[in-house]
Amino acid sequence: MENIFEEFKNKTRVLVLSTQPSVMKLLLEVLHFHGKDFDYYLENGQFNNSNSDFIILETADLVKATLFEPNIALITSEFSDDILLPLINKITAGGILIYHSSISEMVDQSENFFRKLEFTETDFQKSNNSFTLQTNIGEIPVSSSDENLIKNIDGVKLLSQQFGVMEEDFYEPVMSFT
Repeated sequence: MENIFEEFKNKTRVLVLSTQPSVMKLLLEVLHFHGKDFDYYLENGQFNNSNSDFIILETADLVKATLFEPNIALITSEFSDDILLPLINKITAGGILIYHSSISEMVDQSENFFRKLEFTETDFQKSNNSFTLQTNIGEIPVSSSDENLIKNIDGVKLLSQQFGVMEEDFYEPVMSFT
């Protein structure tokens, strides 16, 4: 994928920068559940390219992510701010960056113009191997036992909104996600 930007330059390029496969798995679940049209390339080699207007790239590779020149990017909480500035400066002008609050100072240093959507860790309660999210619309039970996913779930929610999936609709597939 050396020429990743050229391959997808006529599509809306959506980046999921994460080392947690569960983040992308949940995004796919939500978008499929709501019948959204998109293509994707996953870190594990899986892909779908059906000529949709949207292409989602999942990667933890900063070089690949930067070459992708995303229109929309989700950066999950496990990345530190000192290495992300080259990527953030390659977000298409007028694009959207969804990022964890821990890198907000670095995001403010960017000279690029894009919409900034900051998220924090979701309030949750853990009981045995399950979680209950504390949200604006009430308590939402989640079947997943992946705490890293739970920490980034608000980022996935904000990214889903860019595909037209609003908050209440987002939680429906989340409740059965494992």
